[in-house]
Amino acid sequence: MIKLKGLFLEVGTLGKILLLLGVTLMLSLFAVAAWQLFTSANPNDISSLKILQLFQSVATFVLAPLFLSYLFSKNHRKYLHLDSKTDLNIYVLVAIFMVIIIPFVNLLGYLNQQIVLPELLKPIEIWMKNSELQAAELTERLLDVRNVQGLLFNVFLIAILPAIGEELYFRGIVQKVLSNEKHVIFGIWSAAFIFSAIHLQFYGFFPRLLLGAFFGYLLYWSGNLWLPILAHFINNVMAVLFYYFQKNGYQLPDIDKVGTESSLWLGCLSGVVAIGGIYFIRKLLVSRN
Repeated sequence: MIKLKGLFLEVGTLGKILLLLGVTLMLSLFAVAAWQLFTSANPNDISSLKILQLFQSVATFVLAPLFLSYLFSKNHRKYLHLDSKTDLNIYVLVAIFMVIIIPFVNLLGYLNQQIVLPELLKPIEIWMKNSELQAAELTERLLDVRNVQGLLFNVFLIAILPAIGEELYFRGIVQKVLSNEKHVIFGIWSAAFIFSAIHLQFYGFFPRLLLGAFFGYLLYWSGNLWLPILAHFINNVMAVLFYYFQKNGYQLPDIDKVGTESSLWLGCLSGVVAIGGIYFIRKLLVSRN
């Protein structure tokens, strides 16, 4: 009987990348097949699409990294940095920081949207804008719920599951595979680039790239994957909560607009705080590790 634990421990980077791609593709196809088998598989039915997202998130971003970490090491919790401990005050600090930088992230997204491609690339620009509109429409349909049960499911589907799954996948596996002692920064930024690109939303590419890099540095400084998971969760859950309360009669600002246009000053101020906050968090984490 073949023992899977640590089976590919000594495999080089290229071999691990190929395994990563193979396992990801296999489980993604399995998720789609399960969706078609157990549901109506209707792409126009939002409930069906939520089930598809659930299947894909679990299969691709949770099961794949867990399985790969089992193949790549003899201690998968240690390999994924899930066994490290960090003081509670650090978690609180990171959560507060993620709320404070929302206007700055929005400002980066607003600036990203002002990019105009050369005339030669106009067809690509049109395609990207159409893709962006379709993604925005789908996101709005996913978020549009009118009861507490729907809100709780959205918190799980759009905030908790992606925070755990995408951090396990991109920071736990991709960043780890692409990093070594001499190329840690390359691994962080490569994983962040792939993380942003895979969302296929060009007009949010740069803020998502920087967020992904920040998540990667959090892991690098702390050795604890739970910190980027928390940061990712806060970023996602704020959008879910604000949209829900807006649509159910509460007078709240559009969270995606805070820090842009008439509140541009707030985005700039948030950026200054973000730079100082990153320096402070880094100093705090490095001093404790």
